[in-house]
Amino acid sequence: MSKILILKEVNAISSCGTEVIVEQIFEKNLNEDGASLNWMALPKIVISEKVFNLNKDNIFTHPGTGKVFRVIKQTDMFKFKKKTKRLF
Repeated sequence: MSKILILKEVNAISSCGTEVIVEQIFEKNLNEDGASLNWMALPKIVISEKVFNLNKDNIFTHPGTGKVFRVIKQTDMFKFKKKTKRLF
């Protein structure tokens, strides 16, 4: 089965309070019960069509400003109610 990936806008904040919106990559996975599919956040974000890895604390350095940002954790897994578009 091929992987299904999507991008979702998430908020990231720096230590000085600057907030930016970046796109995080989500992958479709089977739930633990094996009956339903959920989207799980991957530790990767996209800025200006380039993929950047997040560290274990969801922190990254913005390539344009050099500031360190932390992705604000909403939920790791969630269900989309609206139809989503595939990346590939």
